[in-house]
Amino acid sequence: MTSDVDTFAAANLVAQERHWRDRGQWGLMASAYEPDCEIRLAWFVGTTDAFVKASRSGGRGGVTKHRLSPSIVDVKGDRAVAETSAVVETRTAQDGIEVDLFVHCRYVNRLRRRCGSWRLASVDCICEKDTVHAVHPDERLKFDRSVLATYRSSYRFLSYNLQSHGISPPSDLPGDDRPELCEPIYSAAERWLRG
Repeated sequence: MTSDVDTFAAANLVAQERHWRDRGQWGLMASAYEPDCEIRLAWFVGTTDAFVKASRSGGRGGVTKHRLSPSIVDVKGDRAVAETSAVVETRTAQDGIEVDLFVHCRYVNRLRRRCGSWRLASVDCICEKDTVHAVHPDERLKFDRSVLATYRSSYRFLSYNLQSHGISPPSDLPGDDRPELCEPIYSAAERWLRG
């Protein structure tokens, strides 16, 4: 039987992990994961230690803040799945211009409880849409439209920005424009809950 305490604890861990990452509290951030946690984001795919190290070294560049909506949590025994809508805000540079990049997405996290404590067992991100604008109103961003057109609508400006920082953006991220790439995440979450 699921208790409100379990639901709150799982949701709170999801929020804490992103908060600790934004604040640079790396030890606390690392404590949120199972040792073999699988993390799949636009700029990173790997496990816990490598993710914390990559985050600590600056990740994909810029200063990032995660604005989270309340998590929807489903708990079954010592396993849980949390889905959380978010806006990831990054102040970064693009072609020498300071920009604010906004990525609307949702995180699908699998969690496990061991010895009374919840930990993240996987983190997946599904892209919805994104926008970018110059921080200074008198500056104009210029895009190579032919390059921009090659990127998917769910994370077009993120892809362009990653490329400007020398990171090749993957073309197969889960996104609302490609539901067939999202379905396996939800199926895996359901299987996770069933144990």
